[in-house]
Amino acid sequence: MVERASKNKIRGDIQRKTEEFLSRGGEIKKHDCGETGEPADKPRARSVFVSNQPRQTRTYINDVVSAIDNRKKKPAKTASKSTSTTKRQRKKVIYDDFGEPLREVWTEDKD
Repeated sequence: MVERASKNKIRGDIQRKTEEFLSRGGEIKKHDCGETGEPADKPRARSVFVSNQPRQTRTYINDVVSAIDNRKKKPAKTASKSTSTTKRQRKKVIYDDFGEPLREVWTEDKD
């Protein structure tokens, strides 16, 4: 099982490794804000994230959400009263005085 290190333990490890690097003669250079490591005499390289494919059109989230909401809405039911009386059979259990089932009887219920 892999043990997850706490943030304090990770911070301590980074601090220890930094001190070890500096004690071996390593050097940490500080740079000003906006300074780049690219050479000034050469043109800037193309970004890694730029592709040769044409830009895709975007789907606006509002359209997607409204389409999902419309699918969730159920059509309004029309109130129609049927004039025919349908009978449906149901199974009814007959119990004794102690709550134990005795037998099953089929009865017709109007729906």
